[in-house]
Amino acid sequence: MTRQSLSAILFPILFILAFTLSPGLARSQNFDYNGYSVARVVVLGNQKVAKKAILDKMKIKPGSIFSDVQLDDDLKAIYSLGFFENILMNLTASGRKVEVAVVVVEKPSVASIVIKGNRKIKRKDLLKEITVRTFAILSAEKISESEEKIRTFYHDKGFFSVTVKTKVKPAAKNRVKVIFSIREGRKSYVKKIRFHGNEVFSDWRLRRQLETKTYSFFLTWATDAGILKQEMLGHDVSLLKSYYLSKGYVQARIGKPKISLSDNKKWIYLDFDVHEGDVFSLGDIDISDKELDPEAKKRIIGRLKGKSGEVFSNKNLHDDIEKLDTYYADQGYAFVDINPLSSVDPEKRQVNIKYSIDRGKQFHFGRIEINGNTKTRDKVIRRELRFGEGDLYSASRLKRSRERLTNTEFFSEADIKTKPGDDETMNVDVSVIEGQTGSFSVGLGYSTVDSIIGMASISKKNFLGKGWDMAFHVELSGSRSLYNISLTDPYFLDIPLSAGFSIYNEEVEYDAYDTKQKGFRVTFGKPINEYTSWSMGYRLEAVTIDNVDYYAADYIRDEEGETTTSQIYFSLIRDKRDNYLFPRHGYRLKGTAVLAGGPLGFDNEYYKLILEAHKFFPFKWDSAFHLKGVFGYADGFGGQDLPLYERFYVGGMNSVRGFEYGEAGPEDEYGNVVGGTSELYFNTEWIFPLVKSMGLRGVVFFDAGKAFDDDESIDFDLRQSIGIGIRWKSPMGPLRIEWGYNLSPEDDEKSKVWDFSVGAFY
Repeated sequence: MTRQSLSAILFPILFILAFTLSPGLARSQNFDYNGYSVARVVVLGNQKVAKKAILDKMKIKPGSIFSDVQLDDDLKAIYSLGFFENILMNLTASGRKVEVAVVVVEKPSVASIVIKGNRKIKRKDLLKEITVRTFAILSAEKISESEEKIRTFYHDKGFFSVTVKTKVKPAAKNRVKVIFSIREGRKSYVKKIRFHGNEVFSDWRLRRQLETKTYSFFLTWATDAGILKQEMLGHDVSLLKSYYLSKGYVQARIGKPKISLSDNKKWIYLDFDVHEGDVFSLGDIDISDKELDPEAKKRIIGRLKGKSGEVFSNKNLHDDIEKLDTYYADQGYAFVDINPLSSVDPEKRQVNIKYSIDRGKQFHFGRIEINGNTKTRDKVIRRELRFGEGDLYSASRLKRSRERLTNTEFFSEADIKTKPGDDETMNVDVSVIEGQTGSFSVGLGYSTVDSIIGMASISKKNFLGKGWDMAFHVELSGSRSLYNISLTDPYFLDIPLSAGFSIYNEEVEYDAYDTKQKGFRVTFGKPINEYTSWSMGYRLEAVTIDNVDYYAADYIRDEEGETTTSQIYFSLIRDKRDNYLFPRHGYRLKGTAVLAGGPLGFDNEYYKLILEAHKFFPFKWDSAFHLKGVFGYADGFGGQDLPLYERFYVGGMNSVRGFEYGEAGPEDEYGNVVGGTSELYFNTEWIFPLVKSMGLRGVVFFDAGKAFDDDESIDFDLRQSIGIGIRWKSPMGPLRIEWGYNLSPEDDEKSKVWDFSVGAFY
């Protein structure tokens, strides 16, 4: 009998049986086919599901030996596909062989998906969540899963009273329409977060550790404050546990948070059960490394944060694991395995720690490959790397190389990855994406000092792909004009020595006089070590003071006319910031000494000493605190006074904000700003991201400072201000807009001042 004739006879009968009988086996009564050879296996009734998909699930194949047990397993395996309403297995004898017919009745497919009742959430957002798909086989599991995902999505948006119901309606050709009906309800917010059982730490202290926050009238509209995301609750429990561990409470337990709703469904109450236990100290500290000599072990343990006898802290433990990892990785052990083994002594209330070390193999740097640099020359990238081919592998040098590549500002992205070469080398892939290092900009700006400013500039931080910094800048306003052209090579003659020059012409109109300055500078700089460098330069400048006001002080009148300044300076800099544009941790120290005249000749004779310090502290949300302090002192010599334009002017964007330029310093009897011979000011800032992808950040600040005349003693009775601002890495360069409020304005001073500038942030 042919396969076609068998199908024609059996299919109508078996199709009816598939609807009327339970899924299973149909065969001649009391006939045993076990041990028969399988002649063939046919599949009937499938329309959308491929025959191969069904046969692949079966162990019974043509030529195999038939078994009732195996047939039952095959039936279950086909059902596991989830595509069929019913399945029938029919057996027919053909001599000493058996023919197996698999008759299936397919589930309907999904013709369309309808979502009703969604007013606050868009349909396209819900379709991304649900797992039911059009043209797919209908699945009760997928429907239940989709309902749960819709509910979870609404919960994460604050709709905790949402209900979701599903209907399935028949459509033509064994298809169905799936309808999700939603009742959104009102939005719910976290009203209170309560803790039960905490005695050592207050509710306020514990709430600060959580990512979940309570509703705030001022913040919720702009942030997720008050929105409860259930997947975040598990993380909150971990944060609380980690906080207790960092304070030595190793037996602390945090229960699963309980969620309750107010009667009107608007407010959510979260309750955490806390068991604090006793505080434990750190006991013995040991390192298990058979290759480490006792003296080295003692020295390494002494450098760890965790100290025997102090309160145990899992934060210190993690930091010490990183220190040990870096210590070994800097000796070439790229895959060192550090396993902290802890033992708790409840009686002594101590935690003993033993760091088990498996060094693994020692590696050297192998081949260094550079990718993605379409403009920048390879040598410009290689000179920023703190390692070379054949050097001993070092994790610290890898990290520092990443920082240096980022700080060039030549690349929008810079990454360094390692991969094993042979048994003893680690190859390095340096991947960069060229950033926009050149710009041409024409625009208008505003400054409280210069009013409306017209600007035009051409700059290139990676000129010719050699890393040269070239710029031509023009700035015009009602009170100021500036023309400047400069070029700097950070690796002059391909050695670590920077060399540069600039030519400039600047005219400024002050209230009591005008200045015209034109000249040139040459500069040189060289690193002393990885984070310390020196720079020195020479400036020759001609300055003209004219248009002196009738009411100007006598010493201003005395400086009317043209003078020439010959000046050298020397600076010593130590810079350990992690990022030059937007640092989050590290510091920068700079000391500068300036000498003009004397052995250098020309008209003006004076000296200056300026000390500057920055410190950055990382904080939550990718933000940072910035502390800055500046002290400066200057004086003339050889019978000369300090020139007017070399005095210290405190007040304005770059010193104490909230004041006009130079306003936080000496004035003459007519109220003209005249600057001081010394300065002292401090800035405290909190810098936080607004739109991170755009390089847009906000700042809140407190400033205090003052300039002092030569007849004043330097003290801490400083002028003070507070304010806010925005900083943006714009196409024209780093841009600052800041608003300062003078905390104690004098009669002739404004209480509020806006400042604007384009240039470096620090």
